[in-house]
Amino acid sequence: MEKYCLDDEIKIKEQFSVRCPKFDISANWITDNALICAHADLAGKPKGEALELCCGTGQVGCALKTKGWAVKGLDICDSMVEVSSRYFPVLQGRVEKIPFETSRFPLVVCRQAFHFLNIQEALREIARVLAPRGVFVLSLTVPFSGEDSKWLYEIHRIKQPLLKKFYTTQDLIRALKEAKFSIIKIKNLKVRESVTRWMKYAPELTRQTREKVIAAVKNAPEPYKRLHNVEVRGKEVLEDWNWVILKTAFRKI
Repeated sequence: MEKYCLDDEIKIKEQFSVRCPKFDISANWITDNALICAHADLAGKPKGEALELCCGTGQVGCALKTKGWAVKGLDICDSMVEVSSRYFPVLQGRVEKIPFETSRFPLVVCRQAFHFLNIQEALREIARVLAPRGVFVLSLTVPFSGEDSKWLYEIHRIKQPLLKKFYTTQDLIRALKEAKFSIIKIKNLKVRESVTRWMKYAPELTRQTREKVIAAVKNAPEPYKRLHNVEVRGKEVLEDWNWVILKTAFRKI
């Protein structure tokens, strides 16, 4: 089991603090309507309180609130907490130690953050705060298949050295099942991204690293280019990102 590292927490806080002012325009997925609606749809009919973990600027939480959920949020970064608190109550804290009562939430959601977490501790805490018959909706960008997995891992390794683990869909399913979560539904979506813009709004990276990420996509092997529909349009590099959204439930014993 991966251990908690205070140094990593500090680095993650610093990274997202510097990205926070322009976070919503840094990548399409953050505000993509189809992706946000998919989370809200899988959440189901409102049944009281919902908890958005690693809520960032609160995009998913706002959609849940519109659906009728009473949303609470949690994020490790003070700057993100300040932004999302404009829309619903948010606490600063770690998913591995959720500061809410046991069996409180009929719904817990976590989008594009699982790779930063100590997964066993996080799933144990999520199971603890879920109400009986509650639902956990988890999403992450993942490879399309084994053909692009290795190259995508290399890109992520360059871009984000703070990742705890690089996940495929099967990795996520395996981890959830080992933690006694059952899979209710799996949904995949593509979101078109500008890698150039993604790097433009990554001030935590050196110029050399940003250029290396762009080059890695631009000069990727043909199977990767085909699956990600890589396109070079002038100075802009575009590609598709594969999202998996998992609707799950914890099997309380």
